[in-house]
Amino acid sequence: MLSHIKEQQKNKEKPLDPLAKKWLEIEKKQKRNANFKTKTDNLYKRFQDEILPEEQEYIVLLGKETQHLMGFLSKKSLTKWQKEELHGWIEANIDLLSSHRFGDSELTQKMQEEYRDVLLASSNKMAEDEPIDPNVLADIRHLVDDMFEGEKTFSDEELSGFIRDPTRFHQVFQEFVENRTQQSNDADSDAGFDDDEMSDEEERAFYEEYARQHGHQHNSAADSEKEKQQDKLKALFNSSKLNKLYKILANRLHPDKEQNEHLKAEKSVLMAKLIKAKKDKDAFTIISMFHQFVPDRELTLFDGNDDELTQALIGLLNEKLCELDRENGDNKYNNGLQSMVWQNLGGRSKKAIQENIDTHLTDLEDDHTRLKYYIEEMKTVKVLKEVLNERYEKKRFNPFGEMSFSLDY
Repeated sequence: MLSHIKEQQKNKEKPLDPLAKKWLEIEKKQKRNANFKTKTDNLYKRFQDEILPEEQEYIVLLGKETQHLMGFLSKKSLTKWQKEELHGWIEANIDLLSSHRFGDSELTQKMQEEYRDVLLASSNKMAEDEPIDPNVLADIRHLVDDMFEGEKTFSDEELSGFIRDPTRFHQVFQEFVENRTQQSNDADSDAGFDDDEMSDEEERAFYEEYARQHGHQHNSAADSEKEKQQDKLKALFNSSKLNKLYKILANRLHPDKEQNEHLKAEKSVLMAKLIKAKKDKDAFTIISMFHQFVPDRELTLFDGNDDELTQALIGLLNEKLCELDRENGDNKYNNGLQSMVWQNLGGRSKKAIQENIDTHLTDLEDDHTRLKYYIEEMKTVKVLKEVLNERYEKKRFNPFGEMSFSLDY
């Protein structure tokens, strides 16, 4: 049977045998996956070398701009709307630092604390009976909600007390941090304490309920068919035919029979792979290695009339095809940052990829230039007011004008 498969492949004829078709599909998908993996690896390497340093520089500059902007909050010549615009700018920067894929958590925390301290310090200068500006109170509430992560709420009276006495706020926040740390430590120490108290019946009921709630109801028909298929594959592995395949491969790949040191090292790796496949009852690996390393003239083992064996092999190869598709999908969408880089910068050709990289680097360079300008040139309140006016008008007529392409999604 395998000799027939190889003969069809060698002659490049359209395979008629369903088993031959499966082998060709597997080889095609293996090649597809290997090529795609190479592409994503190469692109990720370029991203790390060319783009990541620029992304990190952007975060540093964003932090410096935020710090620079906070220096203007105490200026009394700013009008009410200008102060609101300035607060919105600072808060947007802090939110971006917090959510950005390449953000620095320590820098974000530092900016949050500095902003909080500036707000509290400026508000604390008021007299005890002086009413607090509702906008200042709203800013404090927004900041406090972020710092307590929504786990604690405070009344306007409590927030006003924080503004008038910042040391009280520091005390409350420190208690919150200490309580969370203690709760986390308690949870870790209790983990696994009750594992032995759950009976087998309770454990089974728990998992059945979990499966029911998550849409994994027991499907007896499907399970029965899968069991039947597994029995066939098990019988295939235990058959004298498959064991014979293993012995032929072991004889051919045994490193002790190789004189060439380089080939001996390669065969040591292959032999380890073969032994593991036998131990794991991995029929596919043994059959595919046989298909790969045994010359055509020796492929005389499988009789094409053995229908049961043929169907078992087809089932095995179908499983492999599904596995290869899942592997390719994971590489595209579920491989963390590497997948995200491909989704945003990848392309069908080297030219398309280069264009995407160039575009993103240009956008980053523009962002760097803008941030440096605000940090280095916006030194006076007069210049700040001009910029705030431009930002206000821009948002008024084009609320989406500042949105730009980013790797951070």
